[in-house]
Amino acid sequence: MRRLRYFLFGAFIIFLFMSCKAQQSSLIQGIDKAASNQDVEDSVINQLRNDNDLIIAYAVENFAWVKSIHYKIIAKKNNEWKAYLYNVNLMKPDVSKSFTEVKADKTACDALADYIMQSKAWNIKGDQGSNFCPNGNTNCNINDAASARLWIITKRSVFNPSYYAPEFYQECCADSSRAVFLSIKIKIESCANFVQGSTNNYKAKN
Repeated sequence: MRRLRYFLFGAFIIFLFMSCKAQQSSLIQGIDKAASNQDVEDSVINQLRNDNDLIIAYAVENFAWVKSIHYKIIAKKNNEWKAYLYNVNLMKPDVSKSFTEVKADKTACDALADYIMQSKAWNIKGDQGSNFCPNGNTNCNINDAASARLWIITKRSVFNPSYYAPEFYQECCADSSRAVFLSIKIKIESCANFVQGSTNNYKAKN
């Protein structure tokens, strides 16, 4: 009886592992089909790409007054998720980077990957920096707001749609593709406590 329990438990663990591998494989295949094979210019993101199988990140890009980019990053290698905060200050002459690791919640990260698969997020087009209101609402206007960019990066491909002031325009003129984009943002934020980061010894290359 004890041997049977051990056998069933072992079979269950193998089933979970194989399910996670299948999920990761399907997600990567979906991104690779839809996305382009391009380089990542940022050295820190590129290093994460080299060290992991999959990167999912949400970046807030400020280029109006205070020039900066703030990333919330989820990275997966094999069956292990890690989470990072990465901030880039682009104000000259004090251009600088900070990179910290936060504890990842595996259940939330797996749910994020499931949602990306189910919603076929690789079909998100972004606004290409114009046509912020697809429904033609001319009363929706905002100046000097931040843009947001979703990064989904595999070994082969980079998918990175962006929206200008996505929360503002989604409230003012809702769009189904932007709604998926913002849902992914929320799910990324649920994967870790990005408010409280702990310094990581990850070597960020300049």
